[in-house]
Parts: sequence; C-alpha cells; structure tokens
Amino acid sequence: MQQNVYPLSPPASHDAAQAEMDEANRLGMMYSSGDGVPQDWEQARTWFRKAADRGHANAQFNLAVIYSNGRRAQDYAHALLWYRKAAHQGHAKAQFNLGLMYANGQGVPQDQAQALAWYTEAAELGHAGAQNNLGLMYVNGVGIAADGMRALDWFQRAADQNDPAAQNNLGLMYASGKSMPQDLRQAAQWYGRAAAQGYALAQYNLAAMLEAGQGVPADLPQAQALYRAAAEQGLAKAQYSLALMYDRGHGLPRDAQQAMAWYCKAAERGNAHAQFSLGLRYDAGNGVQQDATKALSWYRRAAEQGHARAQFNLGTMYAQGHGVAVDEAQAWAWLNLAAEQGIWQASRALAQLTPGMTPAQLAAAAETGRAWQRKTGADSAMAQG
Repeated sequence: MQQNVYPLSPPASHDAAQAEMDEANRLGMMYSSGDGVPQDWEQARTWFRKAADRGHANAQFNLAVIYSNGRRAQDYAHALLWYRKAAHQGHAKAQFNLGLMYANGQGVPQDQAQALAWYTEAAELGHAGAQNNLGLMYVNGVGIAADGMRALDWFQRAADQNDPAAQNNLGLMYASGKSMPQDLRQAAQWYGRAAAQGYALAQYNLAAMLEAGQGVPADLPQAQALYRAAAEQGLAKAQYSLALMYDRGHGLPRDAQQAMAWYCKAAERGNAHAQFSLGLRYDAGNGVQQDATKALSWYRRAAEQGHARAQFNLGTMYAQGHGVAVDEAQAWAWLNLAAEQGIWQASRALAQLTPGMTPAQLAAAAETGRAWQRKTGADSAMAQG
C-alpha cells in the first residue's frame, strides 16, 4: 500500500532544520531497508538527497553508498562526490570508503597516497577498518615506506576494538617475528580472538598452529574443527588442509571420498596445491577413473599459478603426448619454468629435449614461456589492485 509521506516545511530555526534533515535521513533509511515500508531505492535516494543537499553528513554518506553499490548501475562519480562531502565534515565511514576507492581505483585513478591520507583521517577518528588498512599499508610498504612498528600500532588500535582482521594481522606479526621478537603464544592468542568471531583466516592460522603444536599444545581434533569452520566459509587453503587430513587419516578417520570432495572445492576456488593433487589423482587413476585429459587440465591450472611440480608434469605430458598431442614448444616452455624453480628432473628433461629442436622451435618455446610470465604478472597486478 502506498504510504503518504508529506513534504518538509521550511525550517523555523536551526534546531528545526536539523530535525527535518534527521527525519529525511531516517525516511531514507526506512525505504532502503524496507523497515515499516516497502523497500524502495528510488524513494530512499530521494529522501537522502533532501537531507544531503542541506549538508547532513550521514545522509551524504548513505546517498554515496547507494551510488557506489549500484542498485541500478554503479555510479562512482556521484559516490565520490557525496563521500567527499561527508568526509570533509569528518564522517569517518565516508573517509574510509574514499580510501577504499582510491586504493582500488574505483571511479578514480588508483592513488595509494590519497588512500593513505583518507585512511589516516578515518583512523584518527577511531575507525577500526581504516586502522587495520593503515597497518597493512605500513607493513607492506604500499604508498609509504614500510614501517613495522607503525603497522603494529595501527593493528593494535583496531584489535583493541575487537576488529577480527586486525587481530589476525597482529597474530601474523607475532608469528613471523616481523618488527618484534617472535612470540608464538601471543600469535595464537590473537588468532584465537579473531577465530572466536568466525574470522576464517584466523581459524585457519590457529588450526595450523594446533596441527603442528607451534606455540600451543598439538590438538588435532581442534585443528580439524577450525579447518572445517574456515573451509565451510569457502577459504580454499583450509579446504585443502582438511582434504589432506582426510587423505592421510591425520587427526580423523581416513576417508578418500571426503578428501576428494574437499580437494575439488579447494581446486575450484583456485588453490594450486589442490589442483596439482587432482592432477595426480586423474593421472594415476588414484581413487578416480584415470583420465589424462582431466589430469592435463588440473596440472595446467596449477602450473599457471607457478606450481613447480605441476609445471614439470605438464611439460612432461606435452613432451610424451600423454593426454595431448606432442608439442615440443609447450613442453620446453613448461619444463624450463619448472627448472628455473629448482626442479632438477625438469633440467634433465630439458637437456634431453633441446638437442632435437630447431632454432625456430626453441624461439617459439621461449616466447611461450615469456607470454605466460607476462600474463601471470598482469593477473597478479590486477589482484593486488
């Protein structure tokens, strides 16, 4: 049923003007959430705009969120406009979101200096996400010289606000001994605090410590429970670790079907180790029907992520015509990449393959390898952005 919403009357005083802006923002929130009225993004935008035009920072932020989320189509230009208006009024969430847009190059050229500046504004106002992201910029030296102690300080501030990402990052710093003495007990404590909030990376990190007995007594049942919790959230490396436990009967009964199921989940999510494991299984017919074509496909996916053993196996398949037509250029390219990573069997295979190839074939093989390296370099840069 259509509700009657009456237009705002001209303000009689500053307090009345503020009350009307607050009311317009409240109506916008009702329409955006469907709280007491049918959800209607156009109505939400209209009411947010009424307050935003009059300088209401929360409404400016809420309007920017609608534009950046693109309920119809993303409009980064308007999102930036309204985030910036709210940010200049000291709105920490708007400052944080501006930092994200500059860091990721959303609607603006990527600019880590601008990202750093906006994160700093928000962090100084106590925004935990900005504090954590500042810590990441300092620890990785992104947009500023690396400074482990400043990173630690920002992670600590966010962790003290119970931010699970920052708690996990503190755990990583204590575990690695970066910028401070290594303290595995402290690492486990911070991982534990984040894991208790359901943070998948911390669940995985704590599970790895429990499995290995590092900083904490070994506890395989607890390790597998944490791996499972992270795996069920879609964390590929946790899925792979859980598959290994089932595959080896490590901490739980051996179960080939469960192992295969988790290997598949991890592989589909891009885990190179799981992809290589599936390649081995299809290559040898281990627990599955032997299928050289599927083996080749899984080896390739792992090889393209730089997995050295997968590169060697893929090169061998091209050299032998196993599951694919013989292609000496492809074989040489993949074997060479594996050899560069220290796989001595690949170096030996190259020595046997090279004398039988013409200069033109060797040039083509070298170009194949360079093309793969250019592609993976571009993919890596995109992922970092």
